[in-house]
This record gives sequence, structure tokens and C-alpha cells, in this order.
Amino acid sequence: MDIITTHNRTDFDALASVVAATFLYPGAVGVLPSIVQPNVRRFLSIHRGIFRLQGPETIDWNSVTRLVVVDTNSWKRLDRLDHLQKKKDLEVILWDHHVSGGDIAADWKCHEEIGATITLMTRELRARDSAFAPMHATLFLVGLYEDTGSLSLPSVKPEDAQAAAYFLENGADLHVASAFLTVSFDQSQKDVLTRMLADPRIVAVGGLRVGVAVVAVQDQGGMLSSVVEKYREITGVDAAFGVFLTAPERSVVIGRGGFGGVDVGSVMRSLGGGGHPGAGSALVKSTAPEAVSERILELIDEQDQTDPSVTRIMSSAPPSLPPETSMKEAIAFLEEKRTTVVLVMDQGRLIGLLSSVDCAKVKSQAQERSPVKAFMRTGLRTLSPRQGIREAGRLMANEETGILVVTEEDTVLGVVTSSDLMIHLYVP
Repeated sequence: MDIITTHNRTDFDALASVVAATFLYPGAVGVLPSIVQPNVRRFLSIHRGIFRLQGPETIDWNSVTRLVVVDTNSWKRLDRLDHLQKKKDLEVILWDHHVSGGDIAADWKCHEEIGATITLMTRELRARDSAFAPMHATLFLVGLYEDTGSLSLPSVKPEDAQAAAYFLENGADLHVASAFLTVSFDQSQKDVLTRMLADPRIVAVGGLRVGVAVVAVQDQGGMLSSVVEKYREITGVDAAFGVFLTAPERSVVIGRGGFGGVDVGSVMRSLGGGGHPGAGSALVKSTAPEAVSERILELIDEQDQTDPSVTRIMSSAPPSLPPETSMKEAIAFLEEKRTTVVLVMDQGRLIGLLSSVDCAKVKSQAQERSPVKAFMRTGLRTLSPRQGIREAGRLMANEETGILVVTEEDTVLGVVTSSDLMIHLYVP
């Protein structure tokens, strides 16, 4: 068995590198550490389903024959893998851009000083002409930008910039990327944020709180998106818009929203720009910034601000099994139905959920004979059909299985999956 892993407290460069390695080592399993950075957790709450990733608790470590380590060269930074360090028949492959320190003696390594580990892996992706989806390209771009300060740090090499161009050529979405980036503020950004907070204009529109700030700035490009996100976080508004006057009658408008609520992308498209419901930007010319601010509020007021019911996006309920089914039968059932999750029902009542991750914990014949109820997840978080999509998105952030069951009076009506939410968030 081949596995790919990275350091605990996983950041975006590490996550991107693990996912990239699944393309370079077909059949290898990406193993994500238990602890990841908060912004990475938020990203995965919606997007986990499109990446081939598992948790360390699902792996039979005795069967591991090849270990691919990315974005670290230290055994102690890995999640509970100390026992592999002394495994004699283990082949170790290393990809890392941190050249100092480290104690992993790799059989093969790509270990160079460069802006981000994903840049090193992109070199091989390009050489193999690997095909990947735009969302993969977006994740790779986020990883690169986070570790290079959006290509502004002294560690950046020309190859980092070439990698960014490659991701954009393959469909990376800058609106999505900027919505998840966390960067350290320089003094000019702090000054802009201070001015935005000095006299915030926060209004109620359709039951939501919207913040709009007009500030004259030097053109800072993408660095302003982080300021708007921080402004939204501090003020606690449902959506935040920065109208940045960069020249007479020339404004850069950047918007950030929470899950659901204000459709930021729709506002930006009306202003001549673009984006998605949670993030967007526009360049507005020949209009005074105060007039742009008023137009933003008008466009928001024209939107339907009610939180649509989860029934609008929910999927059909997955198949179910009774609690006394053996785990051996359950595993075969999941394979037969080509599903990663089943509901556990007792006389028509939902009592648990069994996923492929739970099935991976079965290691012995005795466990195969055990009933499903011994491995299923209980205490499930459910939704009523009257709850909104925005609320479902907030709940999903803490749901490891990527699924919320919609029930009414003990009757299962359907499920909301992370894929359902992702389609709602990104498809106009």
C-alpha cells in the first residue's frame, strides 16, 4: 500500500501538494493529518468530496510499503507515523521546499529552495501532461499564493510565477482562491483596514447586515481582498464590500460574503465584473465611489434575501441497512451500490450512518462479523426541510462525513451533501 501525507496543522501548500501527489502516484492514498489550519478546514467542508483523501485512522500501517511525504522533512511533524520510521521495507519519497533541518532519510527526494512545494510538484505534473479539474487548479493556486504571499515574498523564484500561470491556464478561479487565502498584512493593508473600520457603513438589507466602505488607496491589486475579508470578520456582517478609489472616477470593488445570503457574484456582474455567490470583484469607471456604494445596496435590495430551503438542493437519501447487518455484508453492499455512505435504519427510524471511512477500520475477521451498529456513527446532525441552505453550509463545516440528513417526524426525506452545497455555491 502506498500513502501520501504531510505535516500536522496542514496549510494550503501542504494540502495542495498531497492532492497533486495523488496524480503523480496513481493508486496511492492521500492521508490528511487530524489537525488542519482553520481556513483549510473551511475549504474542505465543501470540497473534500472531489479529492481522494482519508484520515490516518483508516490506514492499516502494517501494509504500507511506500510513503510519500510532502511539504516537510521531519518525522515529528507527521501525524502518528513514528512507528514507520523504523520500518525496514519502507520506501520513502520526499517533496519539500524547506531545505534546512529535517531527519527523513528518503530513498528519493526533490528537495529544493523555492517558494512552495506545489511548485516543485507542478514541474512533474507538466512533464507528464497530467489532466486535472479547474477546482484542483484552484487549490494548487491557493497553496502557491499562501506560501509565497501571492508571489511577493523574497523566497519566490521565477518557477513559482510560471506555476501560477500554469494553474490559471488550467482554469484556476481567482475569486475562489482569494476567498480562502489567509495572508499576513503589511502596514499599508493595516492602514486601509483601519480606515474601513473608522466609519463603517452597515445597513440592514432583506434581513441581512451588509457593510460597505469607501476608501481611497494606492492600487494594491489582490492584496485588498484579504482586507475586505478581515473587515467582514471583524464587523460580523453577512456581506462586506470595499469600494477602493484608485484614481479619479475609477474604483476597484471587492465583495465577500458568507454562505448563502447575498449573492456577491451577481452584484459584481451587474457592475461589469464577475465572481461567485461568496466572492467577486469589479472595476468601475466614470462613476463616483459614493454612487457605486449606493448602487451596490440597490442591487442587494433587488435580490431575494430569504434563505432558500434545503429541499431546493438536497439529494435523494442513500441506501440503508438494518443495524444487525454484519460489517462484511455492509462493505460488500457499499461496493455493490457504488456509494461511500449508507444510512442505518431500525424499523424505519434513523439511528446512525456508516461510511467507507468507518468500513476501512475493519481489520480482522472478528470485526467483519461484528454488526453495523458497532461501527456506525451516532448522534447525527440532521436538518428539517424548513431549514435554509445558508444554515446547512454553516453546519457542514463541522461535519466530517460531508452529509447532513434531512428528516421530518423521523422520516428521512433526503440528504444535503458537500457536493450539493458546492454546486449551489459555484454554479450560477
